[in-house]
This record gives sequence, structure tokens and C-alpha cells, in this order.
Amino acid sequence: MFSMKMKWLRFADSLLDLENKLGSKELVPLHFNNQNLLLIRHQGKYYLVKNKCPHQGIKLDNAKCENGYIVCPWHHYGFDLNSGRGAGLYLDNFPVEFRQDGVYAGFEYFSWF
Repeated sequence: MFSMKMKWLRFADSLLDLENKLGSKELVPLHFNNQNLLLIRHQGKYYLVKNKCPHQGIKLDNAKCENGYIVCPWHHYGFDLNSGRGAGLYLDNFPVEFRQDGVYAGFEYFSWF
């Protein structure tokens, strides 16, 4: 009846474009797909997460990344960058995929078919 599907949307033209967006920063906010997101470069990998702590909605602009976790600057809750799991809550995260024609983010949605 219902199935989960993934919609892939291009949000950068290339790795160089990502690097230019980040500059020397580890994370930068961006608005994409009608959502406030956070682009993260941590230990040589790239992540895209919702820019909102699931605990009380604080923006994660000033968060720090430590040992594969993004740590909320307000409550110091850590969320795994790969799964979003942490402190009994989940931070929405979106897979990042590099393709020949750009960098894509995956957004899950429900389908009737």
C-alpha cells in the first residue's frame, strides 16, 4: 500500500562548489528544498542535516562536530552524523551522493505505489 521512496535533488554543481560554500568552516546553513539545512564537512566526509535540534528546536548553526557526532550548542546533546540518532531523539539527516553532474541530497517520501 505505502512504500518509502527517495527523491534525489542536486544541491551543488561539484565538490569544488561544496568546498566554496564551506570555505574554511566545518558547517554552514543553507536553505534547500524548502528546508533549513546544515551542510557539514567532518573528517573528510560531507553530511546534510536539518538545521534544528529535535529536542527544543534550537538552530545548530553554532554546533560543533566531535567524533562523528554533531553536538547541540545549547543542550550538548550529540547526534550521530550518519544515522541522526542521539539522546533518544533523531536529527533528520539526508544522504549525500556525488555524481558526474553534481552533488545530490536524498529526501525520503511516502508513495501510494
